[in-house]
Amino acid sequence: MKIKVSVQIIFKIMIIVLMIIYLPSYSHQNVKVFKAISTTEALQTSVPVTSSKKIHLYNTHQGEEYVGYNVKEGASYLKDCLTKEGYFCDVEQNDFENYKNIHRIAYNQSYVVSKMYLENSLRENGQYDLVIDFHRDSLDKKYSTLVYNQKSYAKILFVVGKSSGKFDMVNQLSTELSNRANEKVPGLSKGIMVKKNHYNQGICDHTILIEFGGQNNTKEEVQNTIEVMSQVIKGYLQ
Repeated sequence: MKIKVSVQIIFKIMIIVLMIIYLPSYSHQNVKVFKAISTTEALQTSVPVTSSKKIHLYNTHQGEEYVGYNVKEGASYLKDCLTKEGYFCDVEQNDFENYKNIHRIAYNQSYVVSKMYLENSLRENGQYDLVIDFHRDSLDKKYSTLVYNQKSYAKILFVVGKSSGKFDMVNQLSTELSNRANEKVPGLSKGIMVKKNHYNQGICDHTILIEFGGQNNTKEEVQNTIEVMSQVIKGYLQ
């Protein structure tokens, strides 16, 4: 009798274990709002932070691509360069494109999504000393590329939103960084383009949008420019 009871108990335990193992995986398709990933936790690094200055990077248009490279990888490389200089720097890790697809948000409303996640990062980490929205332009390679001292670079362009409410501040900062870039590599920056949109530039101080090269630039060209810009940013933040 005791043996029979023990066998029944073991059998029940086995059934419960199998049920747990084969439970259906949780699907995000029915979720109305995503819980944002912590950018600081997602990007912890062993490189010591030696500066009190903080930098945040994100890509409103995460789907923009180069030749064998993309803007998300570019932002991550810029983060690596700035981290090596001792700055606290994080990159937005949430998937904007997936969020737009699930919530049926049109491409021209991309800044609504990036604004939401930018505000989340500000709540999580406090104010930043510099916030960069990393993009790429759409133009022929002969207009997006510079060869200087036998090295090829992806040209940059600063875009300033007229309706952000902080136009003067953003325009001044963008102009200063543009000039500093051209001091290091003459002709690297094409200067400032002013447009009607806000580009999230009124959310906090020290927010800029930089277009790094165009769709036909290579990984090497983009990274060459990023390395220069990391030094430009370092000079500005010191």
